[in-house]
This record gives sequence, structure tokens and C-alpha cells, in this order.
Amino acid sequence: MSRIASMGAILYLVMDMIIHWGVFKHLREKIEANSVIVLTALLLDAVILTAFVWVKISSDLFVVGVSFVFILLIFIGERFFLKRTA
Repeated sequence: MSRIASMGAILYLVMDMIIHWGVFKHLREKIEANSVIVLTALLLDAVILTAFVWVKISSDLFVVGVSFVFILLIFIGERFFLKRTA
């Protein structure tokens, strides 16, 4: 169960960082988001993700590897889907 929770934490943090970057890059003016808050959240997510992955690499490299594979598969799937529907 802890492996699944660790993978979920890694995937969630990556997703959260992507959402923050999308808000900063594409929606900032439209929704009147404060750039400092969005970039601070992005930075804090990056710090937490880095620390968590560092700990997991030293204790359970398999979880980090599987999470990385899932991230790649999701990006490839999204790219394929967006090219096909656009």
C-alpha cells in the first residue's frame, strides 16, 4: 500500500506542477491569477517532489522508476490524443 501511495504522491505532484505552469502560461490574465502565488506554488511543489523522489530513490527505486514510466506513457497518450482530435 505504501508503494501505491508513493506513486500517487509523485504523479499528483507532477500533475499539480503542470496545472500551475498552464495557469501561469495561458490563463493568468484571463482569471486574474497572481503570478507570485502561482510561481510560489510551482516552486514549492518542485521542492517537495525533489525531496520525496530523493528519499524514495534511496529506499525504493522501483517506485520512482514505475512512476517515471507512467508519466511517459501519460504524456505519449495525451500527445497522441490531442493530435488525433485537433
